Amino acid sequence: MPEADCSPATLPPDGHAPVTAPVLHVTMGTEGPSDDPRMARVDIYRLPEIDLSAVRGLVLGGGVDQIFLARNKDLLTDFVTSGGRIAVMGHALTDFLPGLGVWRKLDYTGPKDLAITLGEPHPVWAGVEPVDLSTRKGVTGFYGRGYIDKIPDDALVTTRIGRHALPFDYVYPLGKGQVLAHGGNDLLGWKNDPNSSARLAVQLVDWLVQR
Repeated sequence: MPEADCSPATLPPDGHAPVTAPVLHVTMGTEGPSDDPRMARVDIYRLPEIDLSAVRGLVLGGGVDQIFLARNKDLLTDFVTSGGRIAVMGHALTDFLPGLGVWRKLDYTGPKDLAITLGEPHPVWAGVEPVDLSTRKGVTGFYGRGYIDKIPDDALVTTRIGRHALPFDYVYPLGKGQVLAHGGNDLLGWKNDPNSSARLAVQLVDWLVQR
């Protein structure tokens, strides 16, 4: 694989300080740099204004407007099929990317129903211990409380949940690019955890910049 070009993309000025980064974290209302210098936060409603030609990857935050994403399905699809990478966080309930599975609520009665196990190897989860995902601050279920239905046949299932090892995290190719989908709280939010789960945030950005 050739070395990734991490030249920055610039968000158009609108009275705010210019923001540059090869990865954009798409949020609801928050703009500006993040703790990782390779990433900047941008409000979802400005996404259509941005020249994405120099952007390596996008993180779609779990709380963003999926109806708006669906209205901009062509923009997102063109970005991935031309070689970009998108990480989808949260419960995907609308069809805003081809091949995206559907989040389903999991019926659970105890910790074993929410336990996370690793699936097929992937660099985002490299070195992460399943127990650190299954239990956080003594509570089970932070990582996810559902499963994913109707995933693509060529998807790589990287984590599974519960007694029946149902698909949870998965990655699939789309054109020249790739889509990573995580059906729970944003992986970026685990960066300060005092165990192996803290690797997720850095390794996610590592993967996104390798367009």
